Amino acid sequence: MKPKASNGKVKSVVKRLSAQRLESNLIRLNTVYLFTLIVTTITLTMFWVEFFAPTYHVGLTRSFVYYAMLTFYVIYKELQRWLGEKTEKRIGGIWVFVWWTSTMLMEVISFAWQDQHTPMFEQYVVTIGVTVNYLISQVSKKIHQRLDQRWL
Repeated sequence: MKPKASNGKVKSVVKRLSAQRLESNLIRLNTVYLFTLIVTTITLTMFWVEFFAPTYHVGLTRSFVYYAMLTFYVIYKELQRWLGEKTEKRIGGIWVFVWWTSTMLMEVISFAWQDQHTPMFEQYVVTIGVTVNYLISQVSKKIHQRLDQRWL
């Protein structure tokens, strides 16, 4: 006859497994975040190169691929939130700030140099896309918070 496992041991095992699962999810989310950060830096750099050297062209396809990747990150993070997985807090507004600041700096330079250098259409598309992703994420976050408060 096997002895029964004590309730404390079961709780300990459950806590350990939950911690391992949480750590695994955070590692995955951090990996996706790091990838997004790298691709964002590369894309923004490409737009600046294109701004000063118009012979290089980012193109709508690359802009769309970046936007799709960013949308994947936002959806992935929101799914983690809605499924109750703990996620690290990130300041998504910083990306909106970086893209709008970059676009506005390009506009000021364009104005100062009498349109010798002008931001491309794709720059505006990505900047607006980043803003829309951020706003959707914030709406989702607020809805989730309200529902959490209601059900507590």
